[in-house]
Amino acid sequence: MAFYTQGGGLFQGQNTYVNPYRQGDQSAQDTLADLYEAEFQDYLNRFFPVEQDLIEQMTTGFGELQQEEIGRAQRAVARQYSNVRGQEGRRMSGFGLALRPESGNDFRRSETSALVAARNFARIRSEQRRSDVLSGGLGSAMNERSALGG
Repeated sequence: MAFYTQGGGLFQGQNTYVNPYRQGDQSAQDTLADLYEAEFQDYLNRFFPVEQDLIEQMTTGFGELQQEEIGRAQRAVARQYSNVRGQEGRRMSGFGLALRPESGNDFRRSETSALVAARNFARIRSEQRRSDVLSGGLGSAMNERSALGG
């Protein structure tokens, strides 16, 4: 039985061997210490740079990222309302009827309300994600997904 971990330190990109067959009074402690060191090196090489990149995005480019998310939410709402408007027109024409003039106003009011709600939700969600990333709650930021595709 041998233990291998992803490369760290001098063994970048290679597996690091940790010998489990040591002899002596301190062999178990030394093996465990080597495993912990190899795991920490693996973390520093693979995960730490990703975390640093996330933190930098949340501190320097947050405004742009937030505007992108708000834009995605607006496009999603506009696309859905366009689809609904078309479906309603086709449904009504199937009965030989035309859309009422007032229905256009109703659709616009409803769409405006949905756009405002989507923008607010996207802004709040992006701020929550930023807070999660900066406070070290990466797990919760990755598990919760935006209802608008983010």
